[in-house]
Amino acid sequence: MRSNPKSTMLSEEHIRQLIEENEYLQVQLADVNEVLAQREEELNLLRKSQAEAAELRSRLDNQLDELHSMQDHIGEKELQVLGASEREAELQEELTEAARLQQQYNELVGHYAYIQSQLTDLQARIEELNSRNRELQKIAGKIGELESQLANAVMEREELQKQVGTTL
Repeated sequence: MRSNPKSTMLSEEHIRQLIEENEYLQVQLADVNEVLAQREEELNLLRKSQAEAAELRSRLDNQLDELHSMQDHIGEKELQVLGASEREAELQEELTEAARLQQQYNELVGHYAYIQSQLTDLQARIEELNSRNRELQKIAGKIGELESQLANAVMEREELQKQVGTTL
């Protein structure tokens, strides 16, 4: 049985169109893969930022422990001052030490406020990166859809090739 030349022309045109669509989808897939690579790099930066935040938090905890220790020490010194009026000379030396500790305490309080500010900034950055991660997940879903569409297009192209092959 001979095939109709018009239907053969349409089939070839349809095949050409499918090939063009396939090439277009491959370009889109390459673009999406590039965006995904960028997002993965951003995710790595997020992980690094989280590690830095954990390190800062650990340092802050250590400084807080030291601060509490200093506060306890200052409290002990103040009790000694109140209960030991006969040791005036020694008391003067201890008060000087207490003043130095208070200065260190004040400096640590200022440093704590600075570190707390940095922690807040890092937490905001982590939230921003989490938001980007959610966007990446959406993109990954779209990639899955595109891959599915590409697979369907390939299957259709193969079907058409088979049909064209059987009509020849």
